[in-house]
Amino acid sequence: MRNPKDRIREIDNRLKQLPKGTLTYKNINGKKQPYIQRTVEGKSISCYVKLSQREQVLAEFEERRKLSEEKKRLLAYVDGLQNILKRNPYLNAGVGCGYQDFKDFACGRQFYVDKTHFIAEWVYRDAKVTLITRPRRFGKTTLLSTVETFFDPRFADHPEYFEKLRVWGDKEIRKLFGMVPVISISFGNCKGADYKQAVKGIADSFYNMYEAHRYLLKSTRLEAEDLKEYKSLRELFRAGDTGRIEIAIQRLCRLVYLHYQILPVILVDEYDTPLLEAYTDGYWSEMIGTCRQLFHSTFKENPYYARALITGVTKVPKNSLFSDLNNLEMDTVTCDAYSDCFGFTEQEVMDALKCQNMDTMHDVKEMYDGFIFGKQKDMYNPWSICNYMRSGELQSYWINTSSNKLIGEIIRRHPVRSKHEIEQLMAGEIIHKEINENVTFQYLDGDENSLWSLFLAVGYIKAENVVKQGESTWCDMSVTNREVMGMFRYEILAMFENGNAVYNDFTKALLSHRMEDLNDILLDIAYTSMSYFDVGKCPPERTPENFYHGLVLGLIVSLRDQYRIVSNRESGQGRYDIAMYPLERNKDAFIMEFKVFDAKKERSLEQTAANALKQIEEKNYEADLIAAGIGRGKIYKLGFAFQGKDVLVVSGENGV
Repeated sequence: MRNPKDRIREIDNRLKQLPKGTLTYKNINGKKQPYIQRTVEGKSISCYVKLSQREQVLAEFEERRKLSEEKKRLLAYVDGLQNILKRNPYLNAGVGCGYQDFKDFACGRQFYVDKTHFIAEWVYRDAKVTLITRPRRFGKTTLLSTVETFFDPRFADHPEYFEKLRVWGDKEIRKLFGMVPVISISFGNCKGADYKQAVKGIADSFYNMYEAHRYLLKSTRLEAEDLKEYKSLRELFRAGDTGRIEIAIQRLCRLVYLHYQILPVILVDEYDTPLLEAYTDGYWSEMIGTCRQLFHSTFKENPYYARALITGVTKVPKNSLFSDLNNLEMDTVTCDAYSDCFGFTEQEVMDALKCQNMDTMHDVKEMYDGFIFGKQKDMYNPWSICNYMRSGELQSYWINTSSNKLIGEIIRRHPVRSKHEIEQLMAGEIIHKEINENVTFQYLDGDENSLWSLFLAVGYIKAENVVKQGESTWCDMSVTNREVMGMFRYEILAMFENGNAVYNDFTKALLSHRMEDLNDILLDIAYTSMSYFDVGKCPPERTPENFYHGLVLGLIVSLRDQYRIVSNRESGQGRYDIAMYPLERNKDAFIMEFKVFDAKKERSLEQTAANALKQIEEKNYEADLIAAGIGRGKIYKLGFAFQGKDVLVVSGENGV
C-alpha cells in the first residue's frame, strides 16, 4: 500500500488538469446537449461541449468523479491515522531493528509502541521487589530502559521524551519524572563455558554499572572514604576481580543515596541468564550459590533502595534465589498484571500496519498472533512484527537460541515419551498438562513437566483455561502460532531425533519381533531416562500405566508414515491401550496392553505380563483390526509389565 499522502498529492495534480464545474444537459430542439456549468467570479457560466469533444469530456468528468471519491476516502483514512497517532504518536516512524535503549526511540527517532502506562501500573502496585517473566524479544530491556529514563535525574532535562506518551497524562506519576535515581544492571552477557568465565562476565557488567555513575567522583556529599570505596570497587570490577560481586549493587545503592539523598530504584534485566547457562554447562551449584548471596545482599540486607524491578524469561523458585524476601511480587505469563505491557496487542499491530501503509493484517494475524499473557489474548512478538514491517516478508524471525539450548538439554536427558505429545501439538491438537512455572533446576532431570513449563515460559506454547492449584498450574496447551510451529518442526523435533537414537532401535526391534532386544531397550530407557518422580508415587491423573503408555507412544510415533496409531479405543468388549493399523495390508499389526505389577494379585513380573496378554484375548481387542481387513495371522499381541524401573514385554503372536 502506497503512502496515502503521496497519492492525495498525485490526485490533486491531476484534478488541476481536468475540466472544472458540473456537466449538465439542456434540451435544444428536442435533443439533449451537454454543457459544462461553472462559476467564475460569482457568475454562472455555461460552456457548450462540441460533438467532437463529448467523448473526451465525458471521460474526463468521470475521471474527476472517481478521483474525488478516492481522495475523500484517502482523507478519511489519513484522518483516522491522525487519531491513531494521538494515542501512539510514533507508529509512523522508520522501523529499525536491534534498538533497545529508550533514548533511541524518543521523539520519533524510531518506530515505537507506547508502553509507558507500565510505569504508572508498577508504581501504583507498590511492591518492594517485582519479578516479571516474559519470553525473549518481548520488549523487557526496552521497557526497563524506559523506566530508567523516566525516573533518573540524569534525564530530567528532557521532558520532551515523554510529553506525547501515555505516562505524561497521569499528573501524579508525572511529578516523579527526573526525581528518582536509578541503578541499572543487565546479566544478559554473563555467560561462559565454566563458572570462572561466567562470573567474570558478572564482574564486567558491574564495572559498566559503576561507570554509569561516575558523576559520583565529583559529588560534594560523599566523604573521602566513600569516594575511595567507589573507586576501589570500580577498579576491581574493571580488572575482572570477582571477590566482591555479592555486595556490588548494595554498596552502589548507598553511594547513590548519599549523593541524591533519595533512595534509588534498582533495575535488573535478564537475571536468569547466568543460571540457565550454568545448568546447561554444568556449574549450577556454584552459580546458584553466588546469585543467592548477591540477591540476598541486594534485596534483603540493603536499606538503601526504594524499589526494584527484575525481568527474565524463567521464574526461579523463591526458596532457591530469593529466600527470606517477603515483599517479592512475581508476575509470570499466566498472571494478569502488566498483561499488555510486554509485546504488542492486536489493536497496536493493526494501528502500526496502517501507519506503515501496510494493508496485510489478515496475513500477519495468521502468522504471528497467539501469545497469551494472563487473560490478555492476541498478543504479538515485537521482534517478528518489526522485522516484518521492515522487510514486508512473512517468515520466521523469532529464533531463541538461548532457550533452545536449555530445551535441548532437557530433551537429551530424559523425556522420551514427550515426543508423542509434541506430535499432537504439531497436528494442531490441544493437550491438557500440569505445569510448575518455577524452573526448579535440581528437579529438571526428574520432572517430565519441566519441559512443558519451559515451553510455556519461552513462548513456544500458550496456556488457556488456566486453573492454579498451589504451586501447580493446570491448563490446555497448544502451539502459539504458525511461526512457532515452524520452530517445532525444524528444531524441536530434530532435538529428539538427534538426541535419542533409541527411537530407531526400539521400532526396529518391534517390527522384527525381537522381544529380547525390545526388553533390553526399554530397560535401558527406564534406568537412564526415568526417575522416581516418573514411576513412583503420583496423583491419579498420572498413574504409572499412563506414564508407560505415553512413553511407548513417544517411541513409536515415528512410525506414523507406516501405521495408523490408535490409543484407548473401544474394540471387542473393552478398550485396548494401543493398536497399530498397518497402512499396507502386507505388514503386521500390533495390539499393546500395559499393566503395573500388583503385589497383592501377582507373584512376579512375568505373571503381570501374562495377565496383560490374557486381557487382550478375553476382551477380544483384535476385533476392530479384523473388521478393518487384517488377518489374524498378521496381528501381534504385546503385554507390557512394569515394576518401578523394571520392565518386561512378552508376545502372543499370530493369534496365539
